[in-house]
Amino acid sequence: METSDKLAICKVVAQAILVDGELGDAEFELLDRLMERYGLDPAQRKQVRARNIDDDPAALVEGVTELGKAELLHELAKAILVDGEASPVERKLLDGVARTLAIPDDQVEQAIAKAKA
Repeated sequence: METSDKLAICKVVAQAILVDGELGDAEFELLDRLMERYGLDPAQRKQVRARNIDDDPAALVEGVTELGKAELLHELAKAILVDGEASPVERKLLDGVARTLAIPDDQVEQAIAKAKA
């Protein structure tokens, strides 16, 4: 997977953990594990963590490759469910990202079901 995809995925996951205003250890740990798995260097990690609550998730995922789309959907679903349930604002973020990437609703529901399991 392209480095640009990895950065986009991490940025939108970071956005997802900020969007509901409830920041827990599990959310930060999920993001840290993801950045570690992707092998992001310290500068890239800093870039990922530099999210603002009003960042546009659609802009964060522009240019994600076809290969990166499935990974992004999977990681985003895990992020919004890491604390148990997706809040309405988290679900809105997931749905908006899926629309931006032209991911069908059935794939979104499958990703959510997989993340819950």
